[in-house]
Amino acid sequence: MKRLIRLLILLALVAYPRTAHAQSMNQCIDSCWSSCSAEPLGSSSKSACVDRCIKYTCRASADVWGAIAYSKADKAYGYSFELDDEATARKVALDKCRKYGNACVVETAFKSACGAVAAGGSQVAWGIDRTRQAAEQRALAECARLGAKGCEIQTWVCSAPNAAGSGGTSAPPSPPPVPKTAAWGAIAYSAGDMGAGWAQGKADQSSAEREAMAACQQRGKACVLRASFNKQCGALAADRNFEGWGTSTDAREAQQAAMNECRKAGGTACALHIMFCSM
Repeated sequence: MKRLIRLLILLALVAYPRTAHAQSMNQCIDSCWSSCSAEPLGSSSKSACVDRCIKYTCRASADVWGAIAYSKADKAYGYSFELDDEATARKVALDKCRKYGNACVVETAFKSACGAVAAGGSQVAWGIDRTRQAAEQRALAECARLGAKGCEIQTWVCSAPNAAGSGGTSAPPSPPPVPKTAAWGAIAYSAGDMGAGWAQGKADQSSAEREAMAACQQRGKACVLRASFNKQCGALAADRNFEGWGTSTDAREAQQAAMNECRKAGGTACALHIMFCSM
């Protein structure tokens, strides 16, 4: 029993300095952010100020890059943390996002900080700060500033020497939801009487095409299948007998493609008749 007690005391003495050192390091890095508060957040001057403080005052490495990539179309994301350089952090985040989404973009990269991404409707915004909570608040505020409604945090991650102290990489966010393997859409159109039919969110291409044709035939006499697509947006524009259609992961690009094709076909007063996304 005495031997066990002595062993427990020895372990406590060994562990205490490490815990105390970690707490002291967190406090030092927090003070670096405070001392650099005059510099604009996200600016190169802010980054340089914090880096110098961490390196020379706290005697710690500031080369702990992180990044967040996001796919607006799929609401998928990927993140990275505690990497040696920005390029690697961006690549790792993008590669992870592409496992779940088709249109991933690196929204933000940062070091010695936490990052968060918020989205509402078609708007995406990001924020960085020294804690998860502060980064999320900045992302939500920027999302609201863009005019988006129903902004919500999509993901967050911390990559900083004090990440564990700020609730970061010690409890990383959950992986993104597993996306649908298919979400087929289709468009059918009858030019003579402007009858149209469409389908969206179908498990296979043939089902989407059949439903679009069936819906069109209830409204038009000469329906023709014009487009079928998976996990994209589709649009059709027409001017009398002149038609054009387009597909893209971006709704605006699909609309523009449809209008352009209609004009190329000879239309002089092309108007958008169908526009929807099948995700």
